[in-house]
Amino acid sequence: MEERVTMAMLARRLGIAESTVSRALRGETRISETTRQAVLVAAAELGYRPNPLVSALMSSRKRREGTAEAGTLALVTDYRDSEGWRAKDVCIWEYEGMRARAEETGFRLEEFPMADFCHDGAKLTRTLLARGIRGVLLGFTRDRRELASISLENFSAAGLSTYFREVPLNRANFHGFFNVALAMEEMGNLGGRRIGLVVPELNNRVSGYLWSGAALDWQRRLPENSRCMPFIAEAGDEESGFRTWLKRERPDSLLVYKLPVKSWLSKLGLRVPEDIQVAYLYRTCQEMTDWPGIDGNLKMVGAATVDLVIEGLHTNRLGTPPHPKEVLIKGEWRAKSR
Repeated sequence: MEERVTMAMLARRLGIAESTVSRALRGETRISETTRQAVLVAAAELGYRPNPLVSALMSSRKRREGTAEAGTLALVTDYRDSEGWRAKDVCIWEYEGMRARAEETGFRLEEFPMADFCHDGAKLTRTLLARGIRGVLLGFTRDRRELASISLENFSAAGLSTYFREVPLNRANFHGFFNVALAMEEMGNLGGRRIGLVVPELNNRVSGYLWSGAALDWQRRLPENSRCMPFIAEAGDEESGFRTWLKRERPDSLLVYKLPVKSWLSKLGLRVPEDIQVAYLYRTCQEMTDWPGIDGNLKMVGAATVDLVIEGLHTNRLGTPPHPKEVLIKGEWRAKSR
C-alpha cells in the first residue's frame, strides 16, 4: 500500500519542526507567510492529506479549553456580489438549512464569494488552505464568468442543487420528478382532468428535464383525450406562447413555476379558480404560498449538502469523486392556506 504522507515527513523535507508544520497547516498567524506558503507547497507536492478524525478531536479538545472556535465550512458563491442571492427566498431557505445543520454538528458556515477573489479559483484555494478550512460547499451562482478552476483535491466538497454544475461533485437537490408527479396526483384529486405543466425553459433545463419528464410520464398514463402537453416557455415569448398553448391544449388545471399566469389568464377573462385551477411548483413568495402547491423542503436540501461534506471529512474522502452521487429530497403537497 502507498505510504501515507505525515506532518513529520513535511517537517524533515523543509528542515523545520513538526509543530511548525502543524501550525502552518492550521493557518496560525504567528507563522510567517513565507513559511506557511512553503509548507502548503510541500504538502501539495507530496500529496499530504490531514486525518479529519484527528483534526476533529483536536478541535473538540480546544473548544472545551476555550482556545478555539468550531471548525469552519466554506460556502463558495458566484453571484454578482455577496448580497445578491439573499434577495431570493429559495436561496435563503437553502442557506438557513445549511447554517442550521452546520451549527448542529459543531461547525460554522462562512461565505466566500468568488468576486472577493477576482474569480481566481487558485487564490481562493490558497486562502482556504491557509486558514485550515477543509469542508467546502459550492452554491448560489448567477451570471457565471470564466474563472480559473477551483482545486478541490485537499477538500471534502459537495454541491448544492445544480449550482456550479460543471464541477463533478456529490450533490443534494430537490426531487424534481417526484415533486411534479405528486402535484399532478393531488391536482387530480381536486378534480383536475387536463393538467398542464407551465414552466420556463431555463428552469426545466436546470432540473435536468425532470419536470417535463414527469409531466409527460403522467400524461402517458391517461386516456388520449385527457392528455395535455406541457408548456415549456421560451424566453421572450412567454405570454403569446402561453395563449397559443392554452387554446390548443385546453387545460382545466395548471401547475406553474414562476410565470405570471394569473395575470395572463385575467387578460383572457379567465378566473382562478372558478374557471381554471392553478397550483405552484415550489411556492417561492407570499402570493404563491396562499395557493396550493409543492413545498420543496429546501431547508432540508441545504442540510443534506452539509451532511455530504461532513461525511467526506469523517471518511477522509477528498477531491472530486469518480462516481458522483445525488441525494434527492422529496417535497410535500400544501393545500391552499385561505
